[in-house]
Amino acid sequence: MNSEERYHTVLCDGLYEQVVSRLLARQLEGLGAGTIDVDIEPLDTGDSHVALSVYVQQVLRRALEGIHGEQQLERQVAICNEVVRSISDLHPELGLDEAAIAEGAQRLMSLLRKGSTWSRAGRPDTPLAAGSLLTGTRLDPSLASQLRKEISTSDRIDILCSFLKWSGVRIIGPEMESFCDRPGTRLRIITTSYMGATDIKAVDFLQELRGTDLRVSYDTRRTRLHAKAYMFHRASGFGQAYIGSANVSHAALTDGLEWNVKISQYESPHLWRKATATFETYWNDAEFVSYGAGDRPRLKEALDKERESSSSDMTVFSVDLHPYGFQQEILDKLAAERQFGERDRHLVVAATGTGKTMIAAFDYRNWCASVGNEAGQRPSLLFIAHREEILKQSLWTFRM
Repeated sequence: MNSEERYHTVLCDGLYEQVVSRLLARQLEGLGAGTIDVDIEPLDTGDSHVALSVYVQQVLRRALEGIHGEQQLERQVAICNEVVRSISDLHPELGLDEAAIAEGAQRLMSLLRKGSTWSRAGRPDTPLAAGSLLTGTRLDPSLASQLRKEISTSDRIDILCSFLKWSGVRIIGPEMESFCDRPGTRLRIITTSYMGATDIKAVDFLQELRGTDLRVSYDTRRTRLHAKAYMFHRASGFGQAYIGSANVSHAALTDGLEWNVKISQYESPHLWRKATATFETYWNDAEFVSYGAGDRPRLKEALDKERESSSSDMTVFSVDLHPYGFQQEILDKLAAERQFGERDRHLVVAATGTGKTMIAAFDYRNWCASVGNEAGQRPSLLFIAHREEILKQSLWTFRM
């Protein structure tokens, strides 16, 4: 493959936002006048540095990927240093003469002075210098494991979430305690009383940590905060922000199918600045009120009102529900055991998020249909759960 083939762009109908290279310009000229509408605009000097740097990065990456064989790393470094030298020669006022890669092609991974109070815990499993996506599958590290490591190696932490559950706080609690015991650290958290989902125990724990500031929205009729973000600031310039769907709860941090994009301050400074600036905007918004120990009664009242409202407003709709395939398989096995195996005691074990309550409700409905009497009375049912919220959700499920 020659150089022109390597950098050739296959032109098809659609949207672009691509810097026009000499090769691309020739391709556009060869399309034929009058047969195609080409929209080209000049670069805006306001953000031309972004567009050009991204383009050069792509060209450089292609060039480095194309180098193989003996002394591959040395040749790649030589190309990078040649680029730096050329820029330095063209613009010596930028002071880039010392920006060339040092001999040995190494990279600094950490720096801890003797007597430092920094945690020596392991670094996150995903790179600090590049973004990534955590999708909650077994192929990705759990969000909880990453947050523990981020907390242990940060200078400041900002958390933004709709609600705080004790089941989630206790997972990262030890790391938060160690973080707050380290001099110079600061933990800021913004949350709400929305739907009464926040656990007062979780707020109590966080409020008691040294150097922790909490701000709460007591608006029980509406909330504008649905964002979930965990931002870890580092003086080294390698901050990380996890932005996605995960609140501070056990399911969200462990085995929930939550999607969270990790933004690297080093790789994407513009996104990092946008995220941190938006947090500051919320922090200074009058809707989010500073929380202290004396505000506990107010928060508890707001949470209780929201829970009562959620319970009283529960509406049951008449809908036709059907089990998923894997749920139907379990239901069929239960029915077969009762009908042909003459067994009337069963234990169903299923993973979190697979709909155990729905399976129970479907099974009870089927059982009622098979053993119902002429008076239309249903068999008695005992449903046990370890949290009041689950009982309320289960009641709604069985009514449906």
